[in-house]
Amino acid sequence: MGHEFINDVLSPLAVFGGIAMIILASAKAKLEHRKLDMRQGQPQETRGSLTEDRVLTELKAMQQQMAEMQSTGHQFDISFDAALNRLEERVSRVETKTTAAPVRRDEPLQRNGLG
Repeated sequence: MGHEFINDVLSPLAVFGGIAMIILASAKAKLEHRKLDMRQGQPQETRGSLTEDRVLTELKAMQQQMAEMQSTGHQFDISFDAALNRLEERVSRVETKTTAAPVRRDEPLQRNGLG
């Protein structure tokens, strides 16, 4: 019964206890970091505005990248449509040629002039 107790009760408690310790250590580190920032006299507002400026700069850069990607996507769409149109024209010409000169079934097919 000793091993069952360890496996069934103490093992999960050790795992969850370890996770809780990691969370508490992280929270304590964040708190210490905030205290250190306050001791250095760096006001919260200044740090916040710097962070906001960085975020706004990143957002503008991302918007520009999105616009470039959309432009590139439109160019690919246009070239793909043009390629489809050319393919449809070729298929149409081949179909027109085959309906204009039907092949008789009793004659052998000639391929590449070798037949």
